[in-house]
Amino acid sequence: MKTAAPLWENLHGRFWRARPEKRSDRNEKSTKRTSTQYKNIYYNEATKRYDVKYNFTEYSVKEGKNVYRSRWAYNNVTLSDARRKLAELRTHGVKEERGDLTLRGAFELWKTKALSQSFSPVTIENTAHFMAAIYRFIPADTFLKQIDEDVYYRLCADMRAAGYSEETLFSLNATFRKIINYSYKRRFLSENFLSCADNLKTRPKREHRLLTKREFELLDGYFKERNQSYRFLIHLLYYTGIRISEALAVTYDDFEETGRDRQLDCGAPQGAVSGMRIKITKAYISGMKLEKDTKNHKSRAIPLSSAPAALYRPLRAEHLRGGGSADDKLFPVAYQTVDSALKRACGRVGIPPISCHDFRHTFISNLIKKNIPLSVLEKVTGDTQATILRRYSHAFGNDEAMILNALEEI
Repeated sequence: MKTAAPLWENLHGRFWRARPEKRSDRNEKSTKRTSTQYKNIYYNEATKRYDVKYNFTEYSVKEGKNVYRSRWAYNNVTLSDARRKLAELRTHGVKEERGDLTLRGAFELWKTKALSQSFSPVTIENTAHFMAAIYRFIPADTFLKQIDEDVYYRLCADMRAAGYSEETLFSLNATFRKIINYSYKRRFLSENFLSCADNLKTRPKREHRLLTKREFELLDGYFKERNQSYRFLIHLLYYTGIRISEALAVTYDDFEETGRDRQLDCGAPQGAVSGMRIKITKAYISGMKLEKDTKNHKSRAIPLSSAPAALYRPLRAEHLRGGGSADDKLFPVAYQTVDSALKRACGRVGIPPISCHDFRHTFISNLIKKNIPLSVLEKVTGDTQATILRRYSHAFGNDEAMILNALEEI
């Protein structure tokens, strides 16, 4: 029978019981135990009671990896007591302590895995940008154990109320779920609340359509009478094919006069030279108020045709006369504002609604129809040749006829 620890009197006349000594590793190893029919429950030959051993892993910030741990629960009188104790350790004990990992910590662990498995740099950077946006609604230092189904629903509601586009909402939701699912897989969460939570519903992404020359002229006439800045913006999108995020990051300094002589050295006809190009080096995600590198981290210079060049010069002169700086953004507005203005203009001129990205599809498709080589398309669009072939295969419809005609001439 186990004897009680002796009582000791302190200076104030109060009694306290001495703590039993911690079992040493040596004594632990010398203790004889017999396995039972239940895993992790053992019969202790010395105490004639049942001991429970719970094995788990926890993340060590200092070591930067998972560390294997174990915890014992001794002196359970019956097997039923031992089974209850093991269940308690699994659900409310050690495993719950792993929820002390924060949301930022979970992302950093995912990032480490992504780097070790050679994930695309674009994927890693985009995930970081989306997590920065999520931190606006759920602080980065929030413990994982504090995030549940209700928190997830509130996050979805807050993101939608913030006015994000459906495409951005889809990406933010997918990123959050990816981090939570990864945390559960690594056992930093005892339960995955996403398994019983309804997923955020977003409208399916529509197919992009091509803008006809006539439709562009109608939009040009509409903005000519109302807003010269927006008129220049649609010219920029139509004649350069830059993404709307890249257009919103453009400054006056990103345009440069190239000089006619320099252009003629390239063999271009004199009448086709505008003497101006635009440098695309960054993108601006207005909904997140983040400026980042362009997609695929590709900076590029695009020659500017005469129409947008003629609109740019007076806009720059007026901006500088008004005290503006050359490093100011040309379009200090949000994407949603541009999108709404574009949809409204389409309704006024009587054409089907278009998106900002439709201009890019139109630009690339038009160049493909003019038989511009893929290597040149890659330089001016920032997309790889494989991406161009995959996304714009509809524009290569006359390839078969071109091949047959070429063979006939051999």
